[in-house]
Amino acid sequence: MWRDTCVLYHLSKSYDFTDQRIICALVTADLVGNIVHTKASISGTEIDCQGEVDVACAMAAAAANQLFGGSPTQIEYAAEIALEHHMGMTCDPMCGLVQIPCIERNAYAVARALDSNIYSTFSSYGYHRVSFDKVVETMKETGKDIPSLYKETSQGKLAKDYGQMI
Repeated sequence: MWRDTCVLYHLSKSYDFTDQRIICALVTADLVGNIVHTKASISGTEIDCQGEVDVACAMAAAAANQLFGGSPTQIEYAAEIALEHHMGMTCDPMCGLVQIPCIERNAYAVARALDSNIYSTFSSYGYHRVSFDKVVETMKETGKDIPSLYKETSQGKLAKDYGQMI
């Protein structure tokens, strides 16, 4: 969730959006997060980092798009872009510390959220081929297909190779 508030803080300071507009953007982000939570998952242990990093990125992208006056279709498209382009992200924490891969991923996701907002505004009113709902469904299936070796509490390659060094 900090990713959306980071994006919204940046936008509120850079563009002088009112508190009321920021609150509306937070509600938009919340709606996106609740859709994913209801239809799939936001749990890293259940569907891996894609359930955390890309869902928060989608929330931030939708909120940013709403702030800049995007249509409902453009808002949905911004969320879809952000979600789709983190699909299949695995977690491979060193020494079981998810902070090590997550710090960089979260910073990158903030930039990706802002980019998703911009790209969706360049679209023809947000019309696109793949729906947000379809990406959520695919994310859920992908998360179930990812071996537990590469999930949040994993002992995957980086965790094994660098676990002793820390």
